[in-house]
Amino acid sequence: MKNKIVYTLFLLGIIMSCKAQIVSLDVMSQCNGTNCPDYTYVKDTNNRLNKFVGTWKGTYTDGRTYEFHFVKKENDGGWFNEKFWDKLIGRVIVKSANGNIIYSSLAESDLNSIGGLEFVKNLTEYQMYYAANANCNDKGYIYISFPDPNNLNQMKLYFMQDLDIASKCPIGYQTIMQDAKDIILTKQ
Repeated sequence: MKNKIVYTLFLLGIIMSCKAQIVSLDVMSQCNGTNCPDYTYVKDTNNRLNKFVGTWKGTYTDGRTYEFHFVKKENDGGWFNEKFWDKLIGRVIVKSANGNIIYSSLAESDLNSIGGLEFVKNLTEYQMYYAANANCNDKGYIYISFPDPNNLNQMKLYFMQDLDIASKCPIGYQTIMQDAKDIILTKQ
């Protein structure tokens, strides 16, 4: 009887280990939803996220200053802790041209921060999701990349606003991120 229990546990362990598959961020960037491998953990095996980690500053043409803080989270729990990813988490502080704070997510939890998603197919851009004020459609996708792959001190950030309808937004509200405009950020 004892041998049957040990044998059963051994087989169960083998079956579970077959399901527990580690896949790289590179592999996941190449699938399109239909040809994705089964996985339990998407790992940054080539350390592609590391070059984005740190504090980055830049200024838009309207004078607003943006300071982004990116950290890498490894083995970050997913939906019901069944799927795990290595990803970036970002926070931002935005100041007006005269230095007043317009927006800050520095004290927000990881769940309310700029959340990393995945690399696009060419592996040069990393996609994240950002939401400051959903009622004003101040949310959407952020893409970060390096315009010159040999200069990892200058990063480009591009924001693409969701195409939702703003329902409860005050008149004159300006989104925190400038839609469809690049900003060049310098590593601090």
